[in-house]
Amino acid sequence: MDILKQLKEVTISVLPIAVFASVLSFFLGVMDGGEFMGFIISCVLVIAGLTIFLTGADVGLLPMGTRIGTTLTKSRSLPILLAVSAILGFIITVPEPDVQVLASQVNQISNDIPIPVFICAIAVGVGIFLALSLARTILSLPMKVILFVSYLVIFTCAFFCDGFFVSVAFDSGGATTGPLSVPFIMAIGMGVASMRKHSEEAEFGYVAMSSVGPVLAVLILGIIFGSGGSMPDTAEASADIGLLTLFGEKLGGVGMSFFPLLVVCILMQVLFIKMPHTQAIRVFVGIFYSFIGLVIFFTGVEYSFSDVAKELGVALADHPVLLYSSGFIFGLCVVLAEPAVIVLTGQVEEISGGHIRKPIMLATLCLGVGLAVVLSLIRTVYSLPILLFLVPGYILIMVSMIWTPGLFSAIAFDSGGVATGPMSSTFLLPLAIGAASGTASASLASSFGMIAMIAMMPILLIEILGIVYKARLRKAERGER
Repeated sequence: MDILKQLKEVTISVLPIAVFASVLSFFLGVMDGGEFMGFIISCVLVIAGLTIFLTGADVGLLPMGTRIGTTLTKSRSLPILLAVSAILGFIITVPEPDVQVLASQVNQISNDIPIPVFICAIAVGVGIFLALSLARTILSLPMKVILFVSYLVIFTCAFFCDGFFVSVAFDSGGATTGPLSVPFIMAIGMGVASMRKHSEEAEFGYVAMSSVGPVLAVLILGIIFGSGGSMPDTAEASADIGLLTLFGEKLGGVGMSFFPLLVVCILMQVLFIKMPHTQAIRVFVGIFYSFIGLVIFFTGVEYSFSDVAKELGVALADHPVLLYSSGFIFGLCVVLAEPAVIVLTGQVEEISGGHIRKPIMLATLCLGVGLAVVLSLIRTVYSLPILLFLVPGYILIMVSMIWTPGLFSAIAFDSGGVATGPMSSTFLLPLAIGAASGTASASLASSFGMIAMIAMMPILLIEILGIVYKARLRKAERGER
């Protein structure tokens, strides 16, 4: 277990946000000495929790997911493979940290959809589209066509749905691509791909397609449940809870969410995988690490981390220029510190043969996410419809997809999930909620859509880079002739 490496990566991810938030808080008078100590404790818990969780995921969940994917592919029955993968997609999504945090944030704004129903709908969407993504690999189906049809259905449903649910639906798609589900989904997908003859494109797109399902599922919920009319005018303040009491609550809550996943892993090991005892013990110790890490992470988030982000949003609402510039900086911090972004930029440089350099890719993503946060905050302050941003954005994405190489399309849609890490749902979204609370003309419903905007921007930017790569490749070929 390379826990020191994970600690370094997570610290680099959280620390810039924590430092900048602390400086802003003191400048605006948001925190006193006691509250600052609470925030520091919260940051330490978030860092420790994510470190332990990701270490456990590397040792336990990732190897188990790969073995499950490989085992499923050995089945000669396609219906059984798809049914089991759909169940696994459901089970792995329920305890996902980003989904749990988003559900809690939504519940504070609207009581229309109970948290268990909301989470189950997201999990069902992931399960169905994970099965569809595996079927794409096995049957060699074109991903571009599947995505085009899926988003056509999504935007058709969106026009019949309340704006609040549209924002939450697209946020759900970004939230599902979190630190728990992404490694597991990728592992299952790579396990299936490794057992089949496939193109390089088939190695990507599993996360992208799995994130489409929750959007559609929540939109359907929105059509069923109505207009989101039970929203309060102001967010309810959470009661002060002791750290140990909060830890006990999270221990029980995460345990209930994690238990089905543990049962599935045990059954797969006993009935099908049958790893050697030493290896199996190591894997299940890793899964236990993931469980404990989630408990600590959620304790830190709820203790002070997200509350400080909301208070900052309220204070910054009186200073629009500072709000937008701070949002841009927070967006840069999120992208620059996200380990998966570093991996992605390296992959693009490799597959493009050096035509698209890693620094150019990283700068493009930073600019895109920073602008996405600013646009989202502007939408929040002025209560603009989310479709005013999403419809033109996804029209550009779908049109660009026509000229984008297939491999880049798959990577582009996967990258939307890469950019929406844990900090998006635990800090940036609460920041927007706070900004809405501090703006008299803004509704709290308009604060949602932040994750959706962050997820959308990288897709378009990487497609553009793919088109540039294609043009440079053709130019190079003509030069050789």
